[in-house]
Amino acid sequence: MGTTSSFFGGGGSTLPDIIPISTTQTYTFPHSGTVQLHIIGAGGGGKSEYDGKYAGGGGAGGYCRKQLTVAASDTMAVTIGAGGAGGTSRGSGAAGTATTCVYSGTTYTGGGGGNAYSGSGGSGGTASGGDLNYTGGAGGSPGTNNGITGGGGAVNFFDSPPNGGVSTYNPSAAGGAGVGGAGGGGSYGDENGAGGGAFTAASGSTPGNGGFGIFKYPFLQAEWAKGGTTTTETSNRVTVDPGSGAGGSGSYGGQNAVQAQSGGAFAGGGSMMALGGSSGAPNAKGGNGGIGGGGGGGVNYHGQASKAGHGGDGGDGIVFVEYTAVT
Repeated sequence: MGTTSSFFGGGGSTLPDIIPISTTQTYTFPHSGTVQLHIIGAGGGGKSEYDGKYAGGGGAGGYCRKQLTVAASDTMAVTIGAGGAGGTSRGSGAAGTATTCVYSGTTYTGGGGGNAYSGSGGSGGTASGGDLNYTGGAGGSPGTNNGITGGGGAVNFFDSPPNGGVSTYNPSAAGGAGVGGAGGGGSYGDENGAGGGAFTAASGSTPGNGGFGIFKYPFLQAEWAKGGTTTTETSNRVTVDPGSGAGGSGSYGGQNAVQAQSGGAFAGGGSMMALGGSSGAPNAKGGNGGIGGGGGGGVNYHGQASKAGHGGDGGDGIVFVEYTAVT
């Protein structure tokens, strides 16, 4: 994953680059002028299950955008949300926490994404105080069918929550959402659901596309920002991640499967369905969410209760300060 400063481009030759804030601090504005704050809450963790049970994906953090007129040396209290840990030992994941900015006595909030349960994915985090307040994409909800898992939700930049994929076939693993649309759902013949892209949703095992230059920010323009493709058991799903804004693919693997594909920045992790039947099989893990994204569900299919899968972790929150005018 690249550095956060590469995900948003500068506003022009006379304006400073967009400034990422990834740690809790008292922030001092370096210039007088007009800024857009982009405030993203942390994602929720995915559910852990075993032996044919069902596990939902975590919800993405909320997105708050606020325009302010600031003076150089003004300060703002920033609290960065922490991503929720994925569930273990058949537990639900933890919810993500809120990212907040307090300026001149007013609070602007990107809420944390909800944690996943057995039959439901985590809810998307809400947002408040901004000129735009968008609820994050929900984690995939597998319902009550056995042997299926849901992908993590993605951050909602365009007022259309991108939800994690929903599996419909026993057994199968759904993909994580990309910022451009939902993750693919696992189904018969497509047990590995692909990840959503930065421009379009996934469809079954076909990943969503990257952007085509129609958006302002470069992280949504690159063709490589398409969703994760479905993977085989021997593929390296831990380090080979999709591009920024693109969801991770779901993984239906064998006893040696370790982890589903994690989401790119702002996207959801894919879910994991491993055939870990023996006591020595790994505790397979859903993919982690990118910045603000939800973690995928994790199931050790045919596994013992002591060898339940591990839900993917939600991504931490972040704040971007974008100068649109300097005075």
